[in-house]
Amino acid sequence: MGTAEKYERLKAYKEYVSNAKKCLNLTSPQLDDISSGEEYRLYLQESFRKIGELGEANNLILEKHLFPILSADYKLTDDDVDDLKQFSTLLADMIIMENTDPILIYLQAEKILESARASGSVRSLIIALDNMIISTYMMVNITIRLYPNEDICFKYRDRGLEAAYEMLEYLEPERFSALPDNHCKELVLITSRYIRCLFDWDDKENYEFYNEHDLRLMRRALAIAEDPFYREQAPDYDWTGHIFRTLHYLSDFTERNNIHKFNSEQLEEIFGYVKRLIEFIEIHPELEQNCPKLEQQLYLERTSYLTGRISREEYQKVLLDIIKLQGSKKFVAREMYVTIITPLDYLLSIDPDNIKAKESESLVIIYEKLAEYAFRMPKTGVLSFMLTFIHNILRDYIVVPRGLSLKDMCLRIMAAMHPTTYVHTLNVATITEYLTSNLVDRHPELLIGVCNTKNADEVIQNKEKIAEFAHDGALLHDIGKVFIVETIITYWRRLLESEWELIQTHPVVGASLLRRFPNTAEFAELALGHHKWFDDSKGYPESFRFSEAKYPTLVSLLAVADCLDAATDSIGRTYKKGKSLDEVTKELEADCGTRYAPYAVELLRDPDIKRELNRLLTEGRDENYRNTYSLLKSLSL
Repeated sequence: MGTAEKYERLKAYKEYVSNAKKCLNLTSPQLDDISSGEEYRLYLQESFRKIGELGEANNLILEKHLFPILSADYKLTDDDVDDLKQFSTLLADMIIMENTDPILIYLQAEKILESARASGSVRSLIIALDNMIISTYMMVNITIRLYPNEDICFKYRDRGLEAAYEMLEYLEPERFSALPDNHCKELVLITSRYIRCLFDWDDKENYEFYNEHDLRLMRRALAIAEDPFYREQAPDYDWTGHIFRTLHYLSDFTERNNIHKFNSEQLEEIFGYVKRLIEFIEIHPELEQNCPKLEQQLYLERTSYLTGRISREEYQKVLLDIIKLQGSKKFVAREMYVTIITPLDYLLSIDPDNIKAKESESLVIIYEKLAEYAFRMPKTGVLSFMLTFIHNILRDYIVVPRGLSLKDMCLRIMAAMHPTTYVHTLNVATITEYLTSNLVDRHPELLIGVCNTKNADEVIQNKEKIAEFAHDGALLHDIGKVFIVETIITYWRRLLESEWELIQTHPVVGASLLRRFPNTAEFAELALGHHKWFDDSKGYPESFRFSEAKYPTLVSLLAVADCLDAATDSIGRTYKKGKSLDEVTKELEADCGTRYAPYAVELLRDPDIKRELNRLLTEGRDENYRNTYSLLKSLSL
């Protein structure tokens, strides 16, 4: 490759990253600069027009410069490998763990590792293994919430562990001393502690084995710092940072109220590490910026509670005090841990079968603040961390008197994390309700069973109740998308096959969450089936079948409503001008009986129904954007 070609490629990669960051900014406007709901809607409309242009430019960059390298079946040149490394560096700032495009980083890490193995260079292999470990950690953070599709997460985790274990083989004294330079030695030493980031096991029955495995590796990382051999071999290595990070990881082993089930002896050991961490930071106060005092306090109080040193009531009081202290602060990255984990710790300290009045009152306050947290958090860097926290909060949600229902909490979180999906949800719910109401008038027999109706007459008598049920179910049909926001907001290029795999998990993930609670369990089927074809021939997930569904008619109406809104909207979806209702209706007619239910398509042939749908898709949608602005404005105050 010539110098000019290499320069052109690097310039294109820089343009790609710049375009991606512009897209992120365009999708998250600062409300301080917007004075009305109508201005907000128009801003988003213009933003997505610009996003479309930026996305097209980025697609051309990838097609010309990156994808040919990733798909190459020949040995890459040194320039090719160097360019991949530079692009990955541009996409991710590993100092602050902020990344722009983790799946591209992962794909490049795979190619770099493949090339390094072919080269026979130990130095290239060490650097490539390090890239693979970091990129898989990013992907684990994105996919860990996809329950019950956790196999996707564990695929990345296993790939990362494979690279990490291979790296740790170089800790053997003879191999370590033979490493070509200090940089390679430092990467191996970092892996000895960083491997902890990939400890999330799917074999829940053998937790005792894995807990001892995890502790043993961290003990080894600490022992390395005290070993004269390694000190002599890597005199310029940041040994202070190594000890700090290892103690920091160990202190976090008890996360989520000891979800990993460390036994009493192991908890005592971890308590000792927490005390050692605090003492170490006192000796090295510059480390406090990476573990603020409130975070240190959280570790100490949590392990004190788990080891029986303080009561649950004392622990809860400390947690509430921390929450109050954090509540008045603007959120910055280094304080994220305490800000978003403390409420979860409080929630997990409660016995859901025996909730005390004070606990109930505290949860009301915590839940009210949660959506505000989500909206005010930085949208990059800690986004994956924030989404995992939200997932855990919602999965362990405790409904309390005078508190937000799970439905309302889900909707607030959706509005805060991805406003365009929230508006889409409002639109789909209104359309589904309208179609349901009209179908009751025409074919009540198709809705027998909804709201416990036993015949067509009862369906007619319960028309409003059935329509309301359809509306509420439709409001939650896309809740699974909250947990894959990083993928949804990848507006700056076309989605890759592995990302479509993530997108297609959202019906299952959403249905799984809804089934956990009595008040939302009945809606799970609507979330699960809204992307499946009426004749069960295509769509996803495979586990849903109309022929076996309890509410097949409502799912069919929801599927049509979902299509109508998505195809006619210009914001947040296609980056192009939305289709007209007439155009979409023709497409629905073409797929009548296969993708869409005949009775649903039949409704669209009625001029009055079509006229009202057109109003809902124009005036109604605009109104929902204005209402969303008002909601977000209240969260930003």
